[in-house]
Amino acid sequence: MAMITESKIYCGPCESQHSTNVAERWCPNCDEGLCSKCMEYHKVSKSSRMHKTITIENFTTLPDFVRNIDHVCSNHENALDLYCSVHEKVCCMDFISAEHSECPGITSLTKVVQGVKESAFYHSVVKNIEDLTEFATKLQTNRKNNVAKLQQEKDLLTGVVKSKRTEITSHLDKLEVHLLQNLDFTITLESQQIKKAVSHLQKKICTLNEYKNHISAITDTATDMQAFLALKEINKNVVHEEETMLCVKESTGMKETSVRIQFAKEIEGLVKEIQLMGNVELKKISTNLHFPGTKSQLVKNLSNIQPGIENIKLTFVSKFQLPFDIDINICCCVVLPDERVVMANNSNEENGGLHIFDKSGEYLKHVLCTSNPFGLAVINKSDIAVSFYKEKLIKIYDSDHFKVKHVLLDGHYVFGLSVESDCLVAAVRNTGIHFINYSSGKILKILPCDIDLLSYVHMIGENSLITDYEKDILYCRNRDGETVWTYSSDTMKGPRNMCTDTVGNIFVAAFVSDSIIAISSNGKDGKKILGVEDGLKNPKAVCFSAMTYTLLVVSQTGTALKYNLSYS
Repeated sequence: MAMITESKIYCGPCESQHSTNVAERWCPNCDEGLCSKCMEYHKVSKSSRMHKTITIENFTTLPDFVRNIDHVCSNHENALDLYCSVHEKVCCMDFISAEHSECPGITSLTKVVQGVKESAFYHSVVKNIEDLTEFATKLQTNRKNNVAKLQQEKDLLTGVVKSKRTEITSHLDKLEVHLLQNLDFTITLESQQIKKAVSHLQKKICTLNEYKNHISAITDTATDMQAFLALKEINKNVVHEEETMLCVKESTGMKETSVRIQFAKEIEGLVKEIQLMGNVELKKISTNLHFPGTKSQLVKNLSNIQPGIENIKLTFVSKFQLPFDIDINICCCVVLPDERVVMANNSNEENGGLHIFDKSGEYLKHVLCTSNPFGLAVINKSDIAVSFYKEKLIKIYDSDHFKVKHVLLDGHYVFGLSVESDCLVAAVRNTGIHFINYSSGKILKILPCDIDLLSYVHMIGENSLITDYEKDILYCRNRDGETVWTYSSDTMKGPRNMCTDTVGNIFVAAFVSDSIIAISSNGKDGKKILGVEDGLKNPKAVCFSAMTYTLLVVSQTGTALKYNLSYS
C-alpha cells in the first residue's frame, strides 16, 4: 500500500522502486496511489486495465476506517477474496484452509459485495440512520416544548399565587416568597435536567449525521468491498445508538413534566396558624411520541443469500388493479422510494398517462400526459423519467407533484428506460442504446442495436439487457455493444420488460407465455417462477424493490401482483 502522510499520498509502484512521487489517482483494487506515469502503465496492463481509479481528492473524503480497510490478509499476505458467513469474516484462501475449513457457506467476496450500494442491506442502514435522526429530532423538539410549557405554567401559577395572596393578610408575605422560591427552584432544577437530555440528544443527532455523511462518501467513492465492510461497521454502531436511545428515552430528563401548586388546607381559615402557603408538585409522564424502532435486527446478512435461481422463493403479498377496465396498455411500472407504485398506461384514450398507487395498493391519482408514456425510471431518488416515443423525448417529473421539470433526448423515438450510476439509459429505435447524463442532458455514448422493434433495456452492472420479443431472445451486451450471452426458452415467449435483484438474478415478463422467467446472471440457467396458475395474464411490466425485497408484476390490463422475494 502506498505511503500516506497527513498532507500527501505517494505512488505505490514508485515507492517499491525506492522513488518518491506524489500520487494523482488511487486504485481501490490495487490499494495504492498512482502517479501520472504509473497511471499510464496501469491503464494498459492486462491485470489492471479494468480497474476503476478515483482522484486522490475523492479518496481522502472517505472516512479513515474505510480507507484503512485491508485488502490483503495480514497473516498470509494473500488477497482477501473469500467470505465466511458463519463468522462474518473476510478471509484469504490460506486462512479459510487453516481456520474455517469446517464452516459451511464459504462464498466469493465478489458475489457477496455485488450490488451492495443498491442492496436491501445498504438501504436498511441508511433508513435506520434516518429513522433514528428523525426520532431524536422529534424528542429534542418535544423537550424544548416542555421547557416552554413549564415556563408558561410557571407564569400562570405565579399569577394564581399572587391572586390568592390578595385574599389573605400580610402574614403570608414570607410564605409567599418561600413558595415562589420553591417553585422557581423546582422549575429551574427540572429544566436543567430536560436541557441536559436535549444536549445529549443533540450529540446523538450529530453522530447519526456523521454516519450519514460517511455513507454518502462511501456511496460516491468506496469500492463495493469497502462499502460492505463499512456498512457492517456503521450498522453495528447504529444498532448501539438505537439501544442507547431507548435508555435515553426512559431517563429522568425525558419524562413529560408539568407543575402545579397544592395550597394548604388551612389557607382559607386559620391564617395565623399556617406555616406554608402551598407545595410545588411535579407530574411526570412518559412522552407520547412513538419510537418507531429500526429494521437493524431484521436486516438480512448478504452472505446468507444464496444467489442461484433455484433458491428463489416468492411469497404472495397482495393483488391490486386499475379502477377501470377499458383503454389499458400497461408497459412499465416502478416502485418509488416511499413505496408508491407508478404504472405507465400507453393508451391513446382518456385513461392513458401515469397511474399512482400507495404501498398498500390503494389507487391515488391519475396523471394526465400530453401523449402515450412508455418507459419509466427513478432517478435522484426524488424524480422519475418518463419516455414518450410519439413526442420523441423523455420528460423528468418530480415524484411528489408529478410536474415536468425538464426534457431530455428531444427528437428521438425513446422507449424503455433504465439507470446506471448518474446515467439514464434509453432504448431508442433506429439508433440504439443511449447513455445520457440526466443532470446535463448530454449524450455520453450510443451503442448501436440491431433489434428492429427495440423496446426495453435494463442495466446489470456495466452490461445491458435487451429483449427481442419477435425472436423471443434476451441479450446481454457489454459497454462496447458486443453480445456477452443470449437466453431463449420455450417458456419465454414474447419477452418484454425485465428487472434484476441485488444478487444479479434476472426477471423477465414473458407476454405471450403468460409467465415470469427467472434467469441467472450469466444467462446459463432459467426457470418459470410465475404463470397462469398464479393468476398471471399477459405481463408486460416487472420491477424489483431493493428497499422491501418485493417483486411487482403488472399485466397489460393493469392487474398487479406483489410478492416478497426471499432465498431458501
